[in-house]
Amino acid sequence: MIFSKYTSKDVQTLLKSIDANLDKKFEIILIGGAAALLAYKATRLTQDIDTFNKIGTLKYAYNRAKQDTGLEIPLSQAGVADAPYNFEDRLVEYKKLKLKKLIIKIPEIHDFILMKTIRGYEHDLDVIEEISKRNKVSKEVLIARFESEMGHVIANKQMLLLNFAATLSRCFGEVAAKNWLDSSS
Repeated sequence: MIFSKYTSKDVQTLLKSIDANLDKKFEIILIGGAAALLAYKATRLTQDIDTFNKIGTLKYAYNRAKQDTGLEIPLSQAGVADAPYNFEDRLVEYKKLKLKKLIIKIPEIHDFILMKTIRGYEHDLDVIEEISKRNKVSKEVLIARFESEMGHVIANKQMLLLNFAATLSRCFGEVAAKNWLDSSS
């Protein structure tokens, strides 16, 4: 199966059309590649638009937007997604599109990085590295949040620790990752 890849402009076009086709306000929490493209200046293309929340009542506007734009970008709630405790308290509203009815929220950058860290796939680490270079990311906040808000994640704990060390290495260098590993053992 061949997956299409979409740019930030493609995602923006579809979201604007969804907004135009909505009959009432609807809030979505974007995660994944689309969120990285829109909010965190990522250049890596995305295959879909993942949400953290259910989008059932958005389906009509989405289907109309696909017809209006010719963009077949898949939009759905992510099958599996873990986030730091209280991440919803730190969601950032994405207002650059000046939408009227569609309210787009995106995890704050440290929460977003931690959500990508859990899987630890190479393409996730690539995005983490890119957005950490293009945006302000605090090593102290990232470590504190990982240590205090990621205990609920259902994953192999050793693998999760290694994924986080890889994230630290990508964002702040190998020395930062080694220092954290040494201090956490």
